[in-house]
Amino acid sequence: MKINPINISTFVLSMLLLVSCANRKGTVSNGLNYAQKTKFDQLYFSAAKQKVLGNYNEAAKQFAEALKIDPNSHDVMYQMANLNMAVSDFHNAVYWAENSMLANPKFNYWYAGQLAQAYNKVGEFTKSAAIFEVMMDEEPERRRNYEEASRQYVNAGQFKKSIEILEKYVDRFGINEDAARLLESLNFQIGKPKEALAWMKKLVESDPDDIRYQGLLAESYSRDEKWEEAKAIYFRILSKEPQNGYANFGLSEIYQKSNEEDSSFHYLQLAFEDKLVPLEMKLKVVGSFFPHLQSNEKMKEQAIQLTSKLINVHDQEAKAFLAHGDILHASGDLLGARESLLQATKISGSDIGIWRKLLSIDDELDDLEMLKEDSKNALELFPSQPFLYIINSYACFATDQFQEAITVAEEGMDIALLKHDKADLLSTIADASYELKNFDKCFETYDELLEISPKNDGALNNYAYYLSEQNQNLDKALTMINEALQLNPNRPTYIDTKGWVLFKQGKYELALVELEKAYKMIPTDSEVAEHYAQCLIKLDKVTEANEVRESINKN
Repeated sequence: MKINPINISTFVLSMLLLVSCANRKGTVSNGLNYAQKTKFDQLYFSAAKQKVLGNYNEAAKQFAEALKIDPNSHDVMYQMANLNMAVSDFHNAVYWAENSMLANPKFNYWYAGQLAQAYNKVGEFTKSAAIFEVMMDEEPERRRNYEEASRQYVNAGQFKKSIEILEKYVDRFGINEDAARLLESLNFQIGKPKEALAWMKKLVESDPDDIRYQGLLAESYSRDEKWEEAKAIYFRILSKEPQNGYANFGLSEIYQKSNEEDSSFHYLQLAFEDKLVPLEMKLKVVGSFFPHLQSNEKMKEQAIQLTSKLINVHDQEAKAFLAHGDILHASGDLLGARESLLQATKISGSDIGIWRKLLSIDDELDDLEMLKEDSKNALELFPSQPFLYIINSYACFATDQFQEAITVAEEGMDIALLKHDKADLLSTIADASYELKNFDKCFETYDELLEISPKNDGALNNYAYYLSEQNQNLDKALTMINEALQLNPNRPTYIDTKGWVLFKQGKYELALVELEKAYKMIPTDSEVAEHYAQCLIKLDKVTEANEVRESINKN
């Protein structure tokens, strides 16, 4: 038989409304007549519905109308406070929460809790704590009241009052780690280390076999600079758990304080071997080595040893390999850093940040084959990243794979949106087309590039040089190289291009001035030297031309 299913959303809404109205008994003034009560109830229920739906402004309007009928309804005042809390209008929330408490002579947990939280939001921490203290007295078995009261006194900087509340908490519920640690911390802050240690000792007494508690006591001794007492506890822990990383960390810190560096590093290594110690804790230690890697050979070797342990112990954590790679990179071992980053990509290949670091190292190594391989692999994972097409097409071009460079760059053009990305890709297409002797495509591509990036000095220079090599549009070439030099006047390769364009125009005296200038700036560049030599020959300066060529041969 076909049935009509319950409308779940309507059902849930109804239940929420019932909950919001559940405490309304006795909240409507007795002086209202039947018509007033009926209208009040209609407004209240409608406002509650709007609140559940998230229509807070409409809910507030209707609750305000209800208050006009019954100005003493503490329930409506509570709801108004609740609405203001929801929209982060905390000062108005305080106003309504205070009034709901004043209008209701009986203790109400929800009213009190709301006022306490509202006070907290406006920075009235002492008032907030006082409300929670009242809640402690009214409901002494509710732990949260003590915890909140203590927290608010801490926020107010009243540490002694917070300690008093925590002591009441311990008297009623017994000691636990959170209470003990907070009592320890607060007593240290008010200059009472003896009392601070006493609380940690009490925690240990509550469960003498809990090694974690013993470790916390050792930390307290260290905080009070009682190094021998702390060491004794750490050694006692290690006698039971030889691999306990926290105890080894503690000992390492103690020996560091006493400048016993070798002992400190010994225990630090043991700490790094414990897989139970969080990786993040170890990474913070590794980070402290970075400032010393260039100046302290011993610390550099120690950092490498520690991160080597990281990748052995946390061999499924990409961050471990990243840290090892970063240390090796900073130490100058680029190949080792690259290998570590490759391992990181195998674990977390979807992290593009790792690939960026890897490609950066390939670039530093000046290894175009590695750059090509790694950027290709990255492209397979991130096909929507234009910079990867730029890098891969460049690597293909630089390794003489000109057609592949064009193919990759054209694929990049399909997804590139930014002008500078398009310009880089078009530049590769143009240069690769030239190498393939497809001069028309080269020049058409440079025309397209300069339309979107007219002040691209690199494109202006290359275009001018290619035109001069083909003896085409030399006047256009001269105009473009002059524009490039206006943008970047001291670049020797641009000066050489201008000289070569003038040479192709047969203006040998003018060309010689530019070519000589470029040659003096980069005398080891064979192409610049050859241009200069050819111009010297045209001007019957054969001996000087031969000297230039001989200098290049020697280099």
